[in-house]
Amino acid sequence: MKHVYNLFIVLFFLTCADEFVPDNPIDPDNPDYIPPIVSIVSGPTEGETLSTESVVFTFSGNEESMLFRTRLDSNYWSGWISSLSVTLDYIDEGDHTFYLQGSYTTGDTSEIVSISFAIDAVSGPALLFFPRRHTAATGQTVTYQVLAEEVYNLAGTEFVLDYNPSKLVVEAVREGTLFSSVGTPIFFYEIDPGIGKLTITAAAWAGDELGFTGTGVIAEIDAVLAQNGNTTIDFDGDEIFRNPDNTSINISEAVGGFMTNP
Repeated sequence: MKHVYNLFIVLFFLTCADEFVPDNPIDPDNPDYIPPIVSIVSGPTEGETLSTESVVFTFSGNEESMLFRTRLDSNYWSGWISSLSVTLDYIDEGDHTFYLQGSYTTGDTSEIVSISFAIDAVSGPALLFFPRRHTAATGQTVTYQVLAEEVYNLAGTEFVLDYNPSKLVVEAVREGTLFSSVGTPIFFYEIDPGIGKLTITAAAWAGDELGFTGTGVIAEIDAVLAQNGNTTIDFDGDEIFRNPDNTSINISEAVGGFMTNP
């Protein structure tokens, strides 16, 4: 008799399971299911130009348990996070697009929303690393460009870059195209790997133009992240710009580079 009673209970629950209607609002089998929806709450407005290289976005979803991931431009998506904000720093000059996507714990994802904005944080004449930030695995080689930003009648430059040689290795240095566009280029560099110092001298002579005006590439630097963590490569503060009369040109800013692990 006991076995018959137990069988009755099992059959009862199986019958109920066939008629079960989920009441979980994020269950796609629920007839009242609402797909994940995300929105950007604060940050730059569409088309806004910012005078800072650091931006904070806050966002929200239609369920408290949602996860979020973000992306800037064509970079890789971030990992899924539960935080409702993200800070982006070391953003390069120019136009950018921020992307946001949400996910339920079930794995269902929302439509991607985005906002486009621009960065104009550096006023020339300036020296500037591009990109400002590289994300690299330990041992990976990346390339920085050193730019002369918004210069007028530039005929020559010399600058020294400092870095931590235990964290970063300079593999190669190449001449940029800036001075070759106005005359015969002169380009020298010297690496001191023991103390982490790179000196670059670049100029033009015997050209048809008096000097370079605009924004251009002075040099390209191949660098390797030597150990896990963050590191920088910075101008030492004694940068020189000169015009064709060998007169000094004031440099408003000198912005170095940053490297980190993914």
